[in-house]
Amino acid sequence: MLATTRLSLALCGVLGVGVAAALAAYAGIGSVYGALDDVGWLGLAWVCMLQLGSMAFCAAAWKVVADRSSFLSCLTARFIRDGVSNLAGIIPGIGEVAGARALSLLGVTAGIAAASTVVDTALEALAQAIYTMAGLIPLVLLVDPDQATRWIVAIAVAIAPIFAAFAVTRRRGALLAAERIITRIARALGFSAEGESLDLTHNVLGIYQKHRHVLLALLFHLAGWFMSAVQLWAAAQALDRPLSAGEALALQSLAYAARGAFFFVPAGFGVQEGTFVLIGAVLGVDPAIALALSLVLRARDILLGLPALMVWSTAEGRHRWLAVRVPTRKP
Repeated sequence: MLATTRLSLALCGVLGVGVAAALAAYAGIGSVYGALDDVGWLGLAWVCMLQLGSMAFCAAAWKVVADRSSFLSCLTARFIRDGVSNLAGIIPGIGEVAGARALSLLGVTAGIAAASTVVDTALEALAQAIYTMAGLIPLVLLVDPDQATRWIVAIAVAIAPIFAAFAVTRRRGALLAAERIITRIARALGFSAEGESLDLTHNVLGIYQKHRHVLLALLFHLAGWFMSAVQLWAAAQALDRPLSAGEALALQSLAYAARGAFFFVPAGFGVQEGTFVLIGAVLGVDPAIALALSLVLRARDILLGLPALMVWSTAEGRHRWLAVRVPTRKP
């Protein structure tokens, strides 16, 4: 069963890469390359810096719901979580598992790390749904009423599961089922001891009782999402067709909503690129420019993801070394 699932995910990934390649051919590889060259390394570096700012907002949100954690620990764990999600996303949820594991290695108990990850992920998804609705506003203002209605219905269908997932994380039965799944994943990754002592249901429901903390975390996540639109706006300023703030918001928010709707496609390959081209056409953005902007975000994920994987590997290696090291006795 597991092998079949992995094969299906791999096929979805290959299909997605094929779609992205077909879009590049349609837009003109030379034109796409020219747009990327216009953004340049400096523009890419600026996008990466803004992404770190977005990550800091997300880390602040995580700290609010993770008792007895430091901002630096949450920022490091978030850095690892995003990097693993972007580069090893063929396994759904692997980024969240890696982030929770990293937070526990940084001094937070395994139970709080896991519970805060569940709540933080749910709040981030809820913030994304709100952000997507905000991104829909500039789009519907540019199309005729019939098209606007179709877009509203399509986005409503795409984000409805997000609200459902948020509601599910507040149900005891669903949390008990999630705890069993997380325990199995922990065993598969060699973290069986941590997986057996999560007490996930109690800890998650306890976090949700802190209403002010939950609201503050949601606001931090909203700030992080809007910062991601700033990244796209900044990257587009170097192009022949710069984006307005509203266009950047619509393009980025709806593309990531599509990625969320097609979560079973690893890293949203093809989905992100296709949505950029589709929404870009509505906004009057050339397909080559739209595709180049999507590829800038892909390059950002790689440049930040590789160090994140190295940090996680180093942390795991240090933990294992400390676990097996035998203290030497003085004669």
